[in-house]
Amino acid sequence: MTVDFIDLSNQLERVHNHRLAFRPAVLADAWPLYQATRNPLFNTHLMWPQPNEETEVLRRMEAITGAVRMGRMAAMSVVLKTTGEWVSLFRFQPHAMNSKLVEMGIWTLDKFWHGRYSLELTRICIDAAFELSDIDTLVGAAAAENRSSCRLMTAVGMQPTKVVKRITEMGTEVQLQEFEIERHEWSSRVRQSLSFDMFLPDGPVRESVPALPQLSSGGDVERQMEQASFA
Repeated sequence: MTVDFIDLSNQLERVHNHRLAFRPAVLADAWPLYQATRNPLFNTHLMWPQPNEETEVLRRMEAITGAVRMGRMAAMSVVLKTTGEWVSLFRFQPHAMNSKLVEMGIWTLDKFWHGRYSLELTRICIDAAFELSDIDTLVGAAAAENRSSCRLMTAVGMQPTKVVKRITEMGTEVQLQEFEIERHEWSSRVRQSLSFDMFLPDGPVRESVPALPQLSSGGDVERQMEQASFA
């Protein structure tokens, strides 16, 4: 299956919910992303090192936006609807080892590690990926020690599958736990309650559902998910 990432990007920029809105990722997003990397915890489990200067992040964002223009991935920045403040950047791209699968990754500014933003955003990403494209299987990956991201993916309905080895940009080998959710699993869970609105010229497609998935372990799980960033 070949995903039309350009079409997916064009649709994703119309997505929003009660407090967040999506917009295309741009080069200027390098500055808030650089600020996110100032917190050492942000980079702890990522595949790239903490940058020493803004130019390094500008080059990274230039590579991302270039790949989007060529249809090799979809990348969106997430902002607050009330102010436009940058919250997060997420990507959909071909799986690193199986091009038939689509992998997602999320980077979130530490200011928004609280308030269930990561949980809310990840749920929207999954709903939007399946609702707006022909993606059959969505994959996320995180180190087993990155318990916040592992718990986050489990909370939104993704199931652990296999442990894989990958090489980081630093040249070191790491083991990552992969999580998957398939279209039929998502369909049985979401029913008619999508987590987002979508603006079209003739009005919104449907109303979003602010309610989030119930967490069986209560507040402790939510606190452990606050620092979630993966891929």
